[in-house]
Parts: sequence; C-alpha cells; structure tokens
Amino acid sequence: MMKTVSLQNWVFKIDPEKTKEYYDNISVEEGCNCAYCRNYIKACETFSKEVSNFYKMLGIDLQKEGEFMEFETDTDEHLYMGFYHLVGEIVKRPSNKKEKWDELNTIKVDNVDFTFSEDLDLVPENFPRPVIQLEFEVMLPWLLDEKSL
Repeated sequence: MMKTVSLQNWVFKIDPEKTKEYYDNISVEEGCNCAYCRNYIKACETFSKEVSNFYKMLGIDLQKEGEFMEFETDTDEHLYMGFYHLVGEIVKRPSNKKEKWDELNTIKVDNVDFTFSEDLDLVPENFPRPVIQLEFEVMLPWLLDEKSL
C-alpha cells in the first residue's frame, strides 16, 4: 500500500512492503560477483544504524541486487556510486533547476549521499511498478583479503 513520506525537501508515495517483498524473493547470488561488488556488499555490514535504517524504511535490502560502480581514489578508501530501485513515485523534488547531485537535491545520511530519480536504469522486468531509483555515493574501505584490481 502506497504511503506518503517526506524526507527533507522531497515528498514521495512509496510502497516499502512491496519493495521489501521483491528484495526478499531474490538471492544475493543474482548480483555481480566481481571483487568490487563483493567488497561493497561486505562494506554494507559496516554502515551506521542510520544508513541501514534509511534503506530498511524504503524496503531495500542493500546487500541484494543493485548496480554498483567503484572508483579508486588517492586514499585508502574507494568511491562507490550506484543505485537501487523501489516501488514509488516522486511527488515533489527540492529543485528542478539544480543538478541531480547538487546539495539541494541530495539527502545525506551519515557518510552516504542519496538522491532519487525517475530516470531509470536496468530495472528488472519483474520489479513492481511504479518505480523510482535511489542513487547513492559513498567512500568505503577495501575489506576483502584479495587486493583491489
């Protein structure tokens, strides 16, 4: 059942139960198995309670199917960007005049920056509709024993 949620200057109609049901019915093995993605999944275990609760509130299982991209940096941390899908609609966004990643259009939860989009990529055929995309950007340590590529 869709419910209206306000997050900072965003307003959504979302169905976290339907989103959770989708994620509950897919396996971790359905995602990519490269070292970068496995490191991201492992690093998800280190996210703060606030970040974990943010995903949970939306119905997203952050260790399952999503799209993750990794960029090495000059530090010991790696920049990860990516997205997940959730059942819902954007009712009101902070600013149509600013860039997607402008401070006005992002929500910061601990060390993760989030934004939402109706421009969708790689939505699974069986994902319930309507769909919006939750995009994220975060710096994470390399946690795997193997070296990054």
